[in-house]
Amino acid sequence: MKTLIGLLCLLLLLAAPAVEAASVGYLPMDDRPVNLEYVVDSVRAARLGITTPSESLIAGRDRPGDVPKLWQWVFAQATTADALVVSTDSLIYGGLVPSRTHSLPLDELQQRLSMFRQLKQTHPALRLYGFGTIMRTPKMSAGATEPRYYERFGPLIFQITALEDKRETTGLSAAETGQLQQLLTQVPAEHLKDWRSRRQKNYQVNLALQQLVREGVIDYLLLGRDDSSPLSASNQEGRWLNKAGADIGVSGYLSIPGADNLGMSMVVRAINAVTFQMPFVKVFYAPGVGGATIASYEDRPLGETIPQHIQLSGGLKLDWTERPDLILAVNTPENGVTHEANGPENNGIATGATREFVRHLQAELAMGRPVAVGDVAYGNGADNALMQELWRQRLLDRLNAYSGWNTAGNTLGYAVGQGMLSLRTADADRLKLLAVRYLDDWAYQANIRGELVQQIVYPAGNDGQWLNQLKPRLTREAGDRIRRFAGKYLWTIPPDTITVQFPWNRMFELGVQLR
Repeated sequence: MKTLIGLLCLLLLLAAPAVEAASVGYLPMDDRPVNLEYVVDSVRAARLGITTPSESLIAGRDRPGDVPKLWQWVFAQATTADALVVSTDSLIYGGLVPSRTHSLPLDELQQRLSMFRQLKQTHPALRLYGFGTIMRTPKMSAGATEPRYYERFGPLIFQITALEDKRETTGLSAAETGQLQQLLTQVPAEHLKDWRSRRQKNYQVNLALQQLVREGVIDYLLLGRDDSSPLSASNQEGRWLNKAGADIGVSGYLSIPGADNLGMSMVVRAINAVTFQMPFVKVFYAPGVGGATIASYEDRPLGETIPQHIQLSGGLKLDWTERPDLILAVNTPENGVTHEANGPENNGIATGATREFVRHLQAELAMGRPVAVGDVAYGNGADNALMQELWRQRLLDRLNAYSGWNTAGNTLGYAVGQGMLSLRTADADRLKLLAVRYLDDWAYQANIRGELVQQIVYPAGNDGQWLNQLKPRLTREAGDRIRRFAGKYLWTIPPDTITVQFPWNRMFELGVQLR
């Protein structure tokens, strides 16, 4: 059966006409580098065309996107692009953060939804790919990325939804029922009402987006479960939406963990579709729990979500093939527990499992196979032990792609997407993209960020959520440390070509540019 499936896929690809280039119109969910700049750079490095709206129209941290002008841009792009990849959050709410904080009435949201039908009626041959989010339920939040009350009552709201989710799936004990009732009295009724009302409207919007797929208006819809947990409102709604969309099938709808990876995945899917490509991807894990790992901020084991990441990017997971287009090497924690990258566990000491993982990776490279590494051993940064071992074995510059940032979904979406695009990318551009990821995910996220917080941010009485007057000093210091790191660990990169910025005026993310 496996051989038959592979032969059928190969025959379909051979029968399809070759397309030398593709041009994609891309509307991200906001202007952070991982959603905008890094995606654009990856596509252009693969010698393909990509167009985005003016950055001033796209959502920032403290401003929503200009929805009317974004719709104007979408209609204009539909006349020239081979495909359009659009954030539904941007076109309906104004962006990712506005989707969590808006007070828009349902009739206005429905009017914006109707614009998708107008778009398809005007351009019936348009390939339209939409991606959005199921509103997240974080255990805690700060920095005005949720309603203000969430900073104080978020942990209680999370616990309420976890118990409500459990009540629906496995039932609650008498003690848990009492706990739920007690928690409901601890959150002001007006805050809980506001939060539930927004969730309900967003859920109705996602149901309507599924209907647009049924009608052929949207060719593919991807919904990310942002900062989800095995028991949470996000997990609960994901289950409801999967049931509601079961008739659509995986060729038209999918929901996966993550948010900031969605744009990369859907752009790569669109490119593979218009160029008639279906990369075969072979996966292996680090020794230990491997695919049974349920990473932090996620609600499913990696063995379930990784095939989905490959499929939604337009590829096919084929572990039995001897001629894969791409190897996805997944660095999982040996015991299946993902700690934070800036914690004491990430001490850079290689275990036997780490060394065995690198030996396997080295063997794949020796056979001439393209390798992308999805480093999910830690949350919010790279595994220092893995990276040190890759450096010692002189493998850092031999990978096709690397990712190790934020959630496992973010990491894997990038590793798969950039890995597939790397098959078209010139060597100099491949190295440039790798360097950006190493300097962001390894140097900054796993190491420099924590150092700067302890040495500069906290002593100044700042919590890292709004840098404000500290921003110039932190930018200089982060840049100096990033450049020293590159000089020690990476191939020759002129120091004056590396610049950094704090795009959202907070410590959480850094933008790295190589001129």
